[in-house]
Amino acid sequence: MIVVTLELSSELEAKLRQSLERRDSGSMRQLLAEAIAPTVEALLQQAPDRSVENDDEFEAAAEELAAYLGPDAPVLSDYAVSRAGIYEGHL
Repeated sequence: MIVVTLELSSELEAKLRQSLERRDSGSMRQLLAEAIAPTVEALLQQAPDRSVENDDEFEAAAEELAAYLGPDAPVLSDYAVSRAGIYEGHL
């Protein structure tokens, strides 16, 4: 298990609390995504290189990920994995 602690500025914390009071889940997701992005980048830089050399290694890595996520892992929508979904907001 990985535990990640986010240190939020008082401004961001106030925005999150306001979004919570308004029950604005979209705003909360956006604020949290922006807050966690630098932490994710730092974690990725610390992670060992696990490049996949061949199909067998890919299959093993996919099986390991599936086992880690478990049977209740959320499924991405067709839109989320479409070209439009992937590049949304990046054009």
